[in-house]
Amino acid sequence: MAEEEEAKTEEGEEAPQEKAPEESGDAGAEEDLPTFTAREIEKMNVTKLKEAALQYMGKIVGVHGMDKGQIVQALKEINGISTEKSRKKSNVDRKAIKARIKALHKERDTAIEDKDRVKLKRARKRAKALRRKLIRSA
Repeated sequence: MAEEEEAKTEEGEEAPQEKAPEESGDAGAEEDLPTFTAREIEKMNVTKLKEAALQYMGKIVGVHGMDKGQIVQALKEINGISTEKSRKKSNVDRKAIKARIKALHKERDTAIEDKDRVKLKRARKRAKALRRKLIRSA
């Protein structure tokens, strides 16, 4: 039986067993690293950001020479947070709205000349609503 045990060790069954704890040790070291949310990173002051960046041993280099924006970006990249600000694209055709507002201004001017209060009020309300729509889509 001793020969079977020696044969097993020679075949390399112990080597994978030794690698398994090393791999789990590396994973354990990565698990010990702090994880931050985007909000937490944005709320930190520079000294706390530098302390947090120093906890990522070797992943962030030159922490003391960085300014706040650079440290925030580096921490976000390490924590897997997108650094781009997401901005919703509006489906509003701004040129068409502006053209419609200009047309309403002409209607308003003709309503003033004709002294038609109903058309004047309608043109002003529609133009105001379109201006608000432009502001909201910006």
